[in-house]
Amino acid sequence: MNPTANIIDFASYRKRKQAQQRARAMWEMYARNAGLQAWQWVQAAQQATETRHA
Repeated sequence: MNPTANIIDFASYRKRKQAQQRARAMWEMYARNAGLQAWQWVQAAQQATETRHA
């Protein structure tokens, strides 16, 4: 195996790791936003059923 093959392997390894990190971050953001949206729906549903008194 020649020395340049190692460099190419490290570059592809780094790209793959960075892609995995980005995917995890995007998934975490998606899950957080979905959870926030669900929480907002629950809050809106509760407020719709509440009776308000001045």
